Amino acid sequence: MSAAAILTLADAVVAELNAAEFVLPVAAQRGYLPTFELPDMNRLQVTVVPRQDDGRLDTRESTAHDYQLDIGVQQKPEKPDNAHLDPLVLLTQQIADHFRFGRVGHSSLVSPKVRILYLQEHLQKFHQFTAVVTLTFKGSR
Repeated sequence: MSAAAILTLADAVVAELNAAEFVLPVAAQRGYLPTFELPDMNRLQVTVVPRQDDGRLDTRESTAHDYQLDIGVQQKPEKPDNAHLDPLVLLTQQIADHFRFGRVGHSSLVSPKVRILYLQEHLQKFHQFTAVVTLTFKGSR
């Protein structure tokens, strides 16, 4: 992979998400700041964010890398009740499960982790559901 390997990996994760079938329709995008205008929060926002590239010398000519990507799942539901929030929690779990045993590009997934199932603070203050799935991949360049 090239020096922009984490960006290529993030784009591949976006393509995987957009091609998959989940409990809710997903139109994922890659970004750096998953913040949106309030009117945009009425629809589901799924954002893939490059988080970390932990590289180390592997051989004289290559490096081994642990790449981390965060997938943010955000939406301001009509009501903050079980009927509207349960599908968002299920979607978050389905996203993690979708990548559990796979490869993306030339990188092998080490672990999908639902790092934040939902932020209580966002739900209380903004009536907004926010969850984060972190994917860790091993790769080399």
